[in-house]
Amino acid sequence: MYKVLLNFFIFLKLYFFIFCNSVFSNDFNNFKNSLIQEGLKYGISNKVLKENIYPIKNINTKVLELYNNQPEFKITFRDYQKRNINTKRIEKGKRLLVKHKDIFNQIKTKYSVPAEIIVAIWALESNFGYFTGSFNIIEALTTLSFESRRKKFFKKELFNALKILENNYIDSNSLKGSWAGAMGQSQFMPSSYLNYAVDFDNDGKLDIWNSNADVFASIANYLKAHGWKKNEPWSFEIKEFKENSINLKKKYTIKDLKSNILLEQDISYLANNVTAQVKRIESSNNVEDFLVFKNFLVLKKYNNSDFYALTVGALANKIKLKK
Repeated sequence: MYKVLLNFFIFLKLYFFIFCNSVFSNDFNNFKNSLIQEGLKYGISNKVLKENIYPIKNINTKVLELYNNQPEFKITFRDYQKRNINTKRIEKGKRLLVKHKDIFNQIKTKYSVPAEIIVAIWALESNFGYFTGSFNIIEALTTLSFESRRKKFFKKELFNALKILENNYIDSNSLKGSWAGAMGQSQFMPSSYLNYAVDFDNDGKLDIWNSNADVFASIANYLKAHGWKKNEPWSFEIKEFKENSINLKKKYTIKDLKSNILLEQDISYLANNVTAQVKRIESSNNVEDFLVFKNFLVLKKYNNSDFYALTVGALANKIKLKK
């Protein structure tokens, strides 16, 4: 009797598994069909849609695992900085500033974005181009369009990725990137690629995967398009308040601040009417204050995170070459 019941429960479990898989498979197949119909309205050809959507048999479970366990939401600011700024990375950043000096000078002339900011973003996004991601972008974005908390956003990026293939900017086998759909050494989402990628080496390709010139200029073009202020800083760590009368919600002119804060960096060169604000980061019983400028907000357009923008700014400050 025991064996009969055990076999019965095993049968039920197997049946339930097959049934759920069948339902899920049908749901996913229906979803893929709906993507193709919607993609046609988006201006993507039936050929590109079918060649890239139909071969995806199942969602990518690794993508969903990474989506649900994003580390930057689970660590302190100081740990985040330690992870992204170290002596080895600072020294490498300085060497790369020298190595690509001519390209950076040309880019600064055209876009007004300093080299150290570009290199700092390059470092955080792909470890200076060392790791750009190995996920199939179409598969990753299809997965997140089907199963995530931001389905609408990821679906739009999926269609943008398909548009990249439609325009023959890159072949489908080379369209690789992060689990979230970010691509190349600059980790552009497909929409950013279509809007801001630059062919700076004039070889006829918008190549943010292999061309340093295109990577650097694309980052600079993105920042300029989002309001980068020429010859203005981004963020400085505040070492000490000389007077404890700072309102975190208020914007101050440099004239107001020069006598009231102590910084590692010299701000005497800034015009008195340049405005800044104090940004306070509180985590793990630590309080850290930063002086942030308009360009800090531009950096947040690249990645909408205070941790990210402050860390990019701090790394840029450390790798900047002395004149």
